[in-house]
Amino acid sequence: MAGIHRRRGRLSKEGRRLLGGVALLAVFAPVTAYTLNAAIAHVQSCGTEVTLDVAAAPEMAAVLEAFVAAGGGAPSRGSDVCADITVEAVLPGDPAIADADVWIPETALWRNMPGSDLAEDWDVFQESTASAPVGLALPAGEGADQVYPDDVDVALQDPRTHAASLMWIILFGVDEHTSEGGDGLPVMSGPEVAALGDEGIQPPIGAAQVAQFEYPMLVSAGLGDDEREAAQNLLRSYASANYTELLGQHGLGPANPQPAPSSEDVIAAALAAWDER
Repeated sequence: MAGIHRRRGRLSKEGRRLLGGVALLAVFAPVTAYTLNAAIAHVQSCGTEVTLDVAAAPEMAAVLEAFVAAGGGAPSRGSDVCADITVEAVLPGDPAIADADVWIPETALWRNMPGSDLAEDWDVFQESTASAPVGLALPAGEGADQVYPDDVDVALQDPRTHAASLMWIILFGVDEHTSEGGDGLPVMSGPEVAALGDEGIQPPIGAAQVAQFEYPMLVSAGLGDDEREAAQNLLRSYASANYTELLGQHGLGPANPQPAPSSEDVIAAALAAWDER
């Protein structure tokens, strides 16, 4: 029979277009389904949505901003509270602390400052969320083996605003080796040294380290149940590898709870000695 015969297996132009469309559908359909399912899951998981304002020491604020941007603080299994988390870097005494839902200072000593009533305003939610060394910032390359912190001239800052100096006078008191400023070895934290960008000094190491910051998570005493659950979700998410990696990138170590912070009376005595020096 006469006629035109196509080579077996060769598709027409229309056939190739149809097959191409099917192939594209095969590629994009799973992506679309995944996106849709993710959106549905998000809606289903957020039974309640709240805002959570976090005030943190500058070095911790840098960690948390990156962590939250990467998804940190999302609802954990069994929780349906989603939070819009904002992070603000604060220093001791910053008025913004009073308006925050969560406060993460360098140390819980700030909570026990005499006359502040902060212990009534803030509950300890977690004793430690990160750590950083505190002590003598020695010249770069100098070993700490022969350093005796209780018998060396030190340069402190105002202990009412500088956590490392406050820790120092609580541990070692105030004597002829202690002065504000001066030519003694500076008392600093690891992140504080890093922030200076001065290659001539090194963070506290070995015997030059006398304490450490614990970065407690404090929550407002009047925080609502949903906001408290959002804070719990943030705390639970710290178990991720991303959080640990971010801590290292900002010169911080993992959580390391310390003994109970000094009482208001101990801090008051140390500050009185400082004022009388």
